[in-house]
Amino acid sequence: MLLRTLAAATLFTLAAVVGTAADEPAKAGAVDVTEARAADIQKAFAGQKGKVVLVDCWATWCAPCVKKFPHLVELHKKYADKGLVCVSLSMDKYGDEDEYKKDKVVKFLTDKGATFPNFIVADPKKDEEALVKLLGDYTAIPYMVMFDREGKKVWTSDEKLDDEKLAKLIEEQLAKK
Repeated sequence: MLLRTLAAATLFTLAAVVGTAADEPAKAGAVDVTEARAADIQKAFAGQKGKVVLVDCWATWCAPCVKKFPHLVELHKKYADKGLVCVSLSMDKYGDEDEYKKDKVVKFLTDKGATFPNFIVADPKKDEEALVKLLGDYTAIPYMVMFDREGKKVWTSDEKLDDEKLAKLIEEQLAKK
């Protein structure tokens, strides 16, 4: 009986390991979304040293944000292999917190194919001062900010750029080593 139990446990474990390995390719294109406070977001940015980071502050309830978001996905697809890290910061909790639904944010990001780092600002009101210090005045969304390879802020969308000029700026930053 003990031998059968051990054999069954071994087969179950083996099946689980093989099943996990089989699922790995599917997860590679998965969309991950993390609710985070300002300090966690700052640590995530710091972990991108050596890369150019483009951050998009947006919300599902912001029509201009929703309209512009596919461009972030396009930039990710075009430049990720050259050193650009796109990051989305959902400000959905900045609106009516009673209306906030994480599933809505996740569905939007999944539908758009946002396979880069995605955060939902967990407490934008408490973290507003820290986020303004990190990003600039993000409260008028859509709002974008770019950090160079050293982590220095080099552009915010307060300085209006059309898509072509933004692509040129990205290429200039990527060219710097």
